[in-house]
Amino acid sequence: MLTEKTRAQKHVEVPRVDLNYGVGRRIQLKFEMPWVALQHEEQRTETGAGKATAGVKWRFIGQEGERIAWSIYPQLDFNMAHSSVTRGIAEEGRQLLLPTEITVEMFHLEINGEVGRNLVENGPDTWIFGVSTEGHVLPRLELLAELHGERVTDSTGLITVGGGRLKLTSKMILLMAIGHSVRSQLDEGPRTYAYAGLQLNLPRQFTFERDVGRRPAAPEIRRR
Repeated sequence: MLTEKTRAQKHVEVPRVDLNYGVGRRIQLKFEMPWVALQHEEQRTETGAGKATAGVKWRFIGQEGERIAWSIYPQLDFNMAHSSVTRGIAEEGRQLLLPTEITVEMFHLEINGEVGRNLVENGPDTWIFGVSTEGHVLPRLELLAELHGERVTDSTGLITVGGGRLKLTSKMILLMAIGHSVRSQLDEGPRTYAYAGLQLNLPRQFTFERDVGRRPAAPEIRRR
């Protein structure tokens, strides 16, 4: 479940299906699809399919467990239902996100940096950037922190996020995150963010200890 709230509306995604599949040790395939409930200031609520996302992550330098890894992660957002556009649930047009990510691991700590360009079909293109860190504090628990930014024309928004991953079983992980804007984009006002999800690893696939980098901390924070 994902919840985002601004001055003008409340955006809830239940469920939010996020499928990831590793092809070897360097390629990850992704497909994501939410069901959205959008509540406006006047308390009117619209529900429908949100934008779907398809992506491919290619780690061309390094591998999991090595000191440095570098990857690209192109992702295409597109609408599955035109009715969601007409009712204001999803923005019209496609978006192509072209980020590059670098990861540095040392001791039990991982530091990630990201920068990329988001090409928007029916609006201004944007830049996205961010830095995050994660590390084990207990054998079954990882804590995470992230600072994420997005620049649209002359306006930059920043949001901080904290969360964790709790290993319930070797194939089941609980994901949690909360966040709040520290700098809002024009006319958007304060923005809050909360996420809770359950990750299920397929039988005979990667276990908790071996799938670092295939475990989403929370959905990527992107303008909707």
